[in-house]
Amino acid sequence: MTTITTTATSLPTPAARWYDGEQRWTQLTFVEDDPLTFDLAEWADVLERTSSTAICISAGGYIAFYPTKIPMHYRSMHLGSRDLLGEVVDLARSRGMSVMARIDPHAVHQDVVDAHPEWIARTEDGKHFEHWAFPGTYVTDAYGDYNWEFTTQVAREIAADYDVDAIFANRWQGHGPSYTETARRLFRANSGLELPTSADAPGSALWSTYHRWRRSRLSELVAHWDEQVRAVKPSVRFIPNLGSFAAGELDDAVARDHVPFFLVDHQARNEGETQWAAGRDAKRTRSIYPDKPVGLITSVGPESHGYRWKDSVNASAETVGWIVDGFVHGAFPWFTKFAARIHDSRWIPAVERAFGLHRDVASLWQGSRPAAEVCVWDVDGPLVTDRVRRAGIGIYQALVELRVPFEYVNDRSQHRLLAPETRLVILPEVSEIAAESASALRRFVQDGGSLVVIGTGPQTPDGRLLVGDLLGAELVERRDGIVRNNYIVPAANGRLHRGFDGATRIIGGTRLATFETPAHLTVDWRFVPDHPDLPMEEVYPRSEAVTPAVFGGAVGDGHVSVLGFNAAELYGEVLLEDHLILLGNAVREGLGDEPAVEITGAGLIDSAVWAGESDYAIAFANLTGPMAMRGQQRDVWPLDGLTASIDLARLSTAVGRSLGAGDITVDVFDGDEVRRADWSLDDAGRVVVVLPTVFELGLVRVSW
Repeated sequence: MTTITTTATSLPTPAARWYDGEQRWTQLTFVEDDPLTFDLAEWADVLERTSSTAICISAGGYIAFYPTKIPMHYRSMHLGSRDLLGEVVDLARSRGMSVMARIDPHAVHQDVVDAHPEWIARTEDGKHFEHWAFPGTYVTDAYGDYNWEFTTQVAREIAADYDVDAIFANRWQGHGPSYTETARRLFRANSGLELPTSADAPGSALWSTYHRWRRSRLSELVAHWDEQVRAVKPSVRFIPNLGSFAAGELDDAVARDHVPFFLVDHQARNEGETQWAAGRDAKRTRSIYPDKPVGLITSVGPESHGYRWKDSVNASAETVGWIVDGFVHGAFPWFTKFAARIHDSRWIPAVERAFGLHRDVASLWQGSRPAAEVCVWDVDGPLVTDRVRRAGIGIYQALVELRVPFEYVNDRSQHRLLAPETRLVILPEVSEIAAESASALRRFVQDGGSLVVIGTGPQTPDGRLLVGDLLGAELVERRDGIVRNNYIVPAANGRLHRGFDGATRIIGGTRLATFETPAHLTVDWRFVPDHPDLPMEEVYPRSEAVTPAVFGGAVGDGHVSVLGFNAAELYGEVLLEDHLILLGNAVREGLGDEPAVEITGAGLIDSAVWAGESDYAIAFANLTGPMAMRGQQRDVWPLDGLTASIDLARLSTAVGRSLGAGDITVDVFDGDEVRRADWSLDDAGRVVVVLPTVFELGLVRVSW
């Protein structure tokens, strides 16, 4: 097959971009026998009921649902004279909708294996990689000519023959190192090494080298596909389906120049996940590319414990709650349905409700920027340890329970440190940061910001520990555990003791960092010396608590607090209230005891703050219910008696203009519509409003 080469076309001007504005996507993934029964009118009704503005429709790759002319591009055996892609494209265009054509290049049939064995991934022992779920078909090599040439030809054919806005690729990233001669040759040329195998430790230097090469190779492929379809029609784009941390999976230059928006493929809760995971993934991607739209792909069925019941449906409250939590944090909604036949229609009212909420409410912060006062330093990806990942989960859960809106910041998104409203950054057991990030954090604190470091704190590539650099504290010992039966006691004249009346000691950590602290620092808590947890008669400390466990001090005009144990990781694991109280004390101290936004009353909510040209919105998803932490929500638990208060001076700082009580109006969402609300200004200069009953979604919006 001849390799196609083109010159990249220029990007459309912003005014011409089809993906600007509100987006609500329907994705219909055909199965092979759908041409026999596909009812276009039935799906037109779904589009109408869900207020969908766009559709993604199966086109080709593994199976073509249009009359392809490309040899070895397998057509559905039931297609006959139908053109399902063309039928849906015509329907969508008649409704003024955007259209993406979906291709899936991850597997092929036997005829392709026979004609091009070099296109097929191999196992470690050199055998062709037979599909794990459908024997008789085979997994393709993502790094070689099947993707670079054959799939390119498919994408170009669709772009040329159909009125689509984009080509969307699913399962295009491969399944492991492939072990083809092409993959081996490319990796060897890049690194001088052989591909890693199962004999190599997962966190080894070889696997790390492979992951970096994989990211680079797949980034080049994304750029190649985008250039190829734009060469056919300059307005058509290529959209890669990515994982839960979408922006972290591509090289920066490729993501910036060749990905018009990101899709986070986190379709439902996995085992043990909390419902706020939807919004977390949106925030992660936004933090790196704040100017690019982000979408959250949601399945109408369950995605748990590795099972794939594709003809089933989730509980309605679960589907609505997942979508709402996503768009509260800025991810436009996208639902996916596998097979055109509707075996169970109960998902339709759920998507109708969720998409209707997005249409009626989320448009109010469309185009606004995130304006939370708190940032969490985030790391994720294949090279991150499980420990750091658990700490990230723990701090997220804690901040949700504490009702602290926050955004993410990391080595690639230091711009958040410069936002006028950012007052506190939390580093939850982060082990490494770039030297430039350490310098940025130092400037942030010296200029008046606060920092909460949990654990040892990160070090830069040259080995400098951030805590030592900022506070002059010297790391004496790092104990990565598991340390058992550890406690901390409040230090005399210390801080961060609120909520512990009656307690002379509380649980400490299972991984400890002990520091020698200079005299100018304040010690808030001290470690109780280790002692056994069995036999029971031996469970007592042999000496007094002297080693600092929690300490802090001023740096320039700001402040740094250090919690020298794995409080975030441990909170995510065992959810101890004392750790939540301690983390809350550290956060409140970092915010000067008065957060810009506060919501009081019963319930579990996940909130975000958005600032626009003439408004400031606090939106939150209602996660309340016995299944919030695991499983599927069974029902919506209405919340009554919530009160929101907003510091008018802090709001003025966030939006860059001085606002008085006479300048503003306040709106709330009552479950059906956004309406004007009564409010008052308290003696502390805070706008106070009592919210109506909150169902799936709450909103307070201040306008001027």
